[in-house]
Amino acid sequence: MTASARMWTRMVALGAAFVTLACDVSIAEEDELGDRYAAALEAQLPLLSDSASTAWLALLGHRITRVADDARRDWHWYLVDDSTVNAFAVPGGHVFIHRGLVERAGSLSEFAGVVGHEVAHVTLRHSVDQLRSRTKANVIVTVFCAVVNACGSPVAQVALDVGGKALFAKYSRDDESQADSAAVGYLVEAGIDPRGIPSFFARLEAERSTNPTALDAWFGSHPLETSRITRTRAVLGNFNDATLDGLTVEDPGFSAFQSAVKASNRAR
Repeated sequence: MTASARMWTRMVALGAAFVTLACDVSIAEEDELGDRYAAALEAQLPLLSDSASTAWLALLGHRITRVADDARRDWHWYLVDDSTVNAFAVPGGHVFIHRGLVERAGSLSEFAGVVGHEVAHVTLRHSVDQLRSRTKANVIVTVFCAVVNACGSPVAQVALDVGGKALFAKYSRDDESQADSAAVGYLVEAGIDPRGIPSFFARLEAERSTNPTALDAWFGSHPLETSRITRTRAVLGNFNDATLDGLTVEDPGFSAFQSAVKASNRAR
C-alpha cells in the first residue's frame, strides 16, 4: 500500500470514529470507554495502596450509588496519593478521590457530599459527554496532523495535549449545578445529611483566601462561586428540618478512614 493510500485509509477510519462519537453512547459503550480511560489513569496516578481505606470508600460509594444509579454500573473507587484537593469521575463508574480532599473534609456529611457530586456527574452522564468531547477534539487534531503533516515534533504534541486539556478541564456551570442538586437528593435517600455539601464548599472558599495555590486543582475543574453555595442551600430548603436533622452527619467509620489516610502520608 502506498503512503497516500495508507493516509487515506487512516482518514476514513478516523472519520468513522468521529461519526460514532457524535452519536449517543450506550451504557455498555460508556463502560468500555471508562474502563480504558481508567486503566490509563491507574498506570499514571500515584494510588494509595491502603486496601482497608479503599474498601471503606467503596462501602460509602455503594451506599450512595445503590440509590443513585438506575443503570447499576460496576463502580470502582480510587484514592490518589496527592495532597491537592481534588476529585473526578470517569464514565462507567470510576471515581478518583485525592488524599488532600479526604484530609480537608470536616465530617462524613461533607465528604459524602463530594462523593455524591462525583457520582452525579456519572449518572447524569456529564463525564461521558466530557470524555466524548475530548475524544472528538483528539480525532480532529489527528486528522489535521495527517493532512498537513505538521504535528510530528515532541513540542507540537505537548502543545496539542495541553490545549486539549485546557478546552475540556471543566464541567459547565449547569453541569455543576445539576450535580449539586442530584447529590443532595442522593444523600437524603442514603440517610446522610446533605448540608455538608454547601458546608464543604464554604470551607474551601474560605481556605482559598489564605492559601489559593493549595486549591488550584479543585477550582480548576470545579467552578465555585458564592452563588453556587446559595443555590445548593436553596435546594436544601425543599426538605424540612425534621427530615434533615434525622440524617447522619458523622460516624466513627469516617473518622477512622480519615485518620488512616492521614497516617499513610506521615508514614512516608
